[in-house]
Amino acid sequence: MTTTTYPVIPGAGTFYYEGNQTGILLCHGFNGTPQSVRDVGIDLMEKGFTVYAPRLTGHGTDPEDFRCSTNKCWYESMEAGIRFLRERCRHVIVVGQSMGGTLALKAALAGLADAVITINAALSVPGYACHAAEDVCRFIDEDEPDIKANDVYEIVYDKVPTSAIRELLALIEEVRPRASDVDVPTCVIHSAVDHVVPPEDSMWLYDTIQAPKQRIVLEQSYHVATLDHDRGRLADAIGTFCEQVTPVEQM
Repeated sequence: MTTTTYPVIPGAGTFYYEGNQTGILLCHGFNGTPQSVRDVGIDLMEKGFTVYAPRLTGHGTDPEDFRCSTNKCWYESMEAGIRFLRERCRHVIVVGQSMGGTLALKAALAGLADAVITINAALSVPGYACHAAEDVCRFIDEDEPDIKANDVYEIVYDKVPTSAIRELLALIEEVRPRASDVDVPTCVIHSAVDHVVPPEDSMWLYDTIQAPKQRIVLEQSYHVATLDHDRGRLADAIGTFCEQVTPVEQM
């Protein structure tokens, strides 16, 4: 059986910035790529942090590659990134946007993260719910990325396979019931208006988690907050939280 290797879309690849002993793993969302978190990554690098953003399997290449991927593959991509940072840093904090937030919670539940930050975590995706019971794979058109700012480009596929959607929904079903078991410091960040995942889900997450926690609301951004108006505030909030939950010795 021949395995097809698809080239990575220019600009969609993994990135790494070396800094201090606090490593921040930035995880993009479903149908996204590291490009969506790069600007925030640069801001965090300029604050002195070590930053790594893995490209999740099946993302940033070809929709057919996405069709062949699973949520297990996506999680393994994150795990590999965490191991990469563990080899270089004393502390590892996992930051995830949308599905990346769901994966970040899973990593926390597995004891892999010293702290977690979720950004509009995918704990339900109403627009995808109708595909949960389908037993065939087909490609559906994707809406434009949910970004309030004008003239912002995100690298995404214009069509996504329903098999990948079902993998996302299965991941949510796995992680959401266990949210109360997260036992590391957690910062729940969400947009006031989000047309992809309900902001109420992040409010529920904040109320459910029993560990030390914070909640931050972004008033000027939609779902893809890392590319939206609040990007600078978001990077500042991530940096402040990381400093609060790690010891002073940074170098």
